[in-house]
Amino acid sequence: MTASPRPAGRPLDTGVRAALLRATQDLLIEEGYERLTCDAVARRCGSSKATIYRRWPGKLALVIAAAQELFPVPEIPDTGDLREDLLACGRAYLQEDGRSQQVLTSLHTAARHDLELRSAARAALGSPVDRLFSDVLTRAAARGLVPAGVDLGILAEVFPGIAFHRAAALGLPVDDPLILRVVDQVLLPALRHA
Repeated sequence: MTASPRPAGRPLDTGVRAALLRATQDLLIEEGYERLTCDAVARRCGSSKATIYRRWPGKLALVIAAAQELFPVPEIPDTGDLREDLLACGRAYLQEDGRSQQVLTSLHTAARHDLELRSAARAALGSPVDRLFSDVLTRAAARGLVPAGVDLGILAEVFPGIAFHRAAALGLPVDDPLILRVVDQVLLPALRHA
């Protein structure tokens, strides 16, 4: 068995990557997406634009990577209890620190006028987490826990829609009391009374 050839150049330093992503998050909060530049990120880290471009093809990819650091996608919950699974889906939206909320607000503001950013952010940040509800509801239907004829697609959009409105329009974080209210007062009653 032969070893695979080593890529040319030095291996990428993970500490530099973390510093670049942190600086990008800081600049998103301080300056917004429109005014953020790769030059400014490099200066903030004491590195060069070439250091950035070795890792990301440009500003959009860098910004999306920086945001993804704050919003990891969890595993699809399967506790065996539909309510607990729905609560776990909602908790994927929890923003325990103001930093995540500020970065998300900056992206939402810029994405209103930038279709490329909106599409990239939706694909990388929104869709993976939003699919949690769809997957949990589809699995519950397959197990016979959801009555036939329920519009799972629209119910799967309820919590993500509320979370987006709360963050983008109201500037408020998603918190556990909100998650409990939506699951217990909206989703579960809708599933029972379909």
